[in-house]
Amino acid sequence: MHKKTTAILLFTLAFLLGVALPVMPSLLNSSGFYGLAIDEPGAPVRGYQPPAGGLVILFFGYRQCGTVCPVQLVNLMDLSQRLADANVEFLFITLDPENDTPELMEQTAQGLGAAFRTYRPESHLAARRLASAYNDVAIKQGSTSENLIAHSAGLHVVTSDFRRRLVYTTPDLNLELVEQDLRRLLENNESGRSS
Repeated sequence: MHKKTTAILLFTLAFLLGVALPVMPSLLNSSGFYGLAIDEPGAPVRGYQPPAGGLVILFFGYRQCGTVCPVQLVNLMDLSQRLADANVEFLFITLDPENDTPELMEQTAQGLGAAFRTYRPESHLAARRLASAYNDVAIKQGSTSENLIAHSAGLHVVTSDFRRRLVYTTPDLNLELVEQDLRRLLENNESGRSS
């Protein structure tokens, strides 16, 4: 039993360290952003192209999630209304492609709104690898289709070349400040392209 407890503690510490390391630079600088400011490459999502000159907010979740996913999806729907005039899209990437069928993913996108897209990797392993490329975590607890998937609730803001610019690590967000961050990034994109 002692070895099992030690293993769980070590796994938990490794998980927390893995989540904290990528965002440490932004915690130590004063970027003026509400979110955690970063400037790192993300991974392209096969078959999806973010809007040119715009931003995409990536969220890794799954339809059967009863914890953080519903809260973050409500946040994203609110943000899509706040940013209806902006060049921003929202991409929901399922961590449970075995259960989230193409038809269900299409229904999800339609239910969320016109600015929403969905992506369904070919397997949970592929979804987990894509999440990992964004320093996100997804671990299936068990081997059956009914098992829960432990995952972070982060929102990843990326540019049209899949460059990671901001991360929001919790669903407990001040959406007014998130909106200000996104508008500021869009402004910076515009001024960078015109110079």
